[in-house]
Amino acid sequence: MTEEALIKERLKKLEAIRKLGINPYPYKFPVNGKAAELKKEYERLKEGEKSEEIYSVAGRVMSLRIMGGASFGHIEDFSGRIQFYIKKDEGKKQYKLLGLLDIGDIIGVEGPIFKTKTGEVTIWTKKLTLLAKGLRPLPEKWHGLKDPEIRYRQRYLDLIMNRDVKERFVKRTQIINAVREFLNLQGFHEVETPILQTAYGGAAAEPFITHLNALDMDLFLSISPELYLKRLLIGGYEKVYTICKNFRNEGIDRTHNPEF
Repeated sequence: MTEEALIKERLKKLEAIRKLGINPYPYKFPVNGKAAELKKEYERLKEGEKSEEIYSVAGRVMSLRIMGGASFGHIEDFSGRIQFYIKKDEGKKQYKLLGLLDIGDIIGVEGPIFKTKTGEVTIWTKKLTLLAKGLRPLPEKWHGLKDPEIRYRQRYLDLIMNRDVKERFVKRTQIINAVREFLNLQGFHEVETPILQTAYGGAAAEPFITHLNALDMDLFLSISPELYLKRLLIGGYEKVYTICKNFRNEGIDRTHNPEF
């Protein structure tokens, strides 16, 4: 099917969901568990055992296996992926809702944790909540998202389809936090320097120029924070640092970007 046909099909499902009296875009869903943490915590369960606690987990539907009396699927939150299980006799209305779901929808599942015969930690869904009905299909499951142009231009799609990209983003955050923590422990003070500047300097680079209408004057995007950091040293600071964006209106290649 074409993407246009798939979108039309999903719009029909959206209308069917509304006819069931279900809000396809609720504003609130309380969560008390994360996929990766629950899988780790309940790996010790034996086949047939259930947790006493009831958990609510929200995530994007990444797989669905709908059968007559019971169905399985996987949802993925920021921490990882976990399987959910739902029986038809838990509620006909929510089983109808399950049949109207598509890969890419965001749902919430509530229930105890158990382990299947294959040894997979799973949420036994007592309550299913639709949190956001997706209208555009995700890239085809087995081939995934490989086109570099789409991956870089639609980063959000890349994050959904490629777990390693998400992990790279997380590692970057952890590295920045570690650098910040190290400098703070050494007695440095984190400061902010202007992005819009009346004069550019601190590096030999071509700036981006913009115009401030209120004062009818040209301004430059920062090419370097160096001059402002030096002014703070003159003002009495002894140890300063900033983690900021710089902008240089120059060539682009694999190691040079206008914004960095």
